[in-house]
Amino acid sequence: MKKYDPKYDAAGYYTSDNYWAGAKKACDELGMSLTDDSKLRRLAKKTTAEKEQLGLPTSGWFWSSTEHSAGAAYMVYFTNGETRAALNYNSSAKVLCVGD
Repeated sequence: MKKYDPKYDAAGYYTSDNYWAGAKKACDELGMSLTDDSKLRRLAKKTTAEKEQLGLPTSGWFWSSTEHSAGAAYMVYFTNGETRAALNYNSSAKVLCVGD
């Protein structure tokens, strides 16, 4: 897995104010992808030391690839693994792209 790059965030990538679609597009452009909410939760629940060792963020909301409904997707809080549905135009979530 590649390391987290803080310069890629939802505010920097958007398509018609659909920040979730922009997050997916940003990852595609890097040859990577958004991961689903269950994998993202597993990463978020690692200890701070484990996250730092892997180069993962230790806090903040991050988009998952999992849709909640039309117009909404799940995001995961990296401090504790909390998952929440958010409207696709929510600009507060960041992007964590993963590769093989």
